[in-house]
Amino acid sequence: MFVGPEQAGFNSSTLLADANFQNTPAGDVVDKLIREWGTGPHTAIADSRGIIDISLHHGDYDVTVTHPLTQYSKTLNISVRKGFSPDTIRVKMHA
Repeated sequence: MFVGPEQAGFNSSTLLADANFQNTPAGDVVDKLIREWGTGPHTAIADSRGIIDISLHHGDYDVTVTHPLTQYSKTLNISVRKGFSPDTIRVKMHA
């Protein structure tokens, strides 16, 4: 039976949260890294050729492309996995 990290001999300075589930300094560092590494919602505007270059972490994404004049939108589901090679995805939209 596991009674908790302190009783199990874990070093208290490496715990991410205390007994009240409040962040420890180590937990604050991990949260900061997650915020920095995350992609979150992102808006990109295409160049004069209609091209956008983005990099994504492993995961599943819903990418919405919106035509600037007609406001017509198309949503694509993209899955980035280990070994994923860079792809070019073309989206054709009629104005």
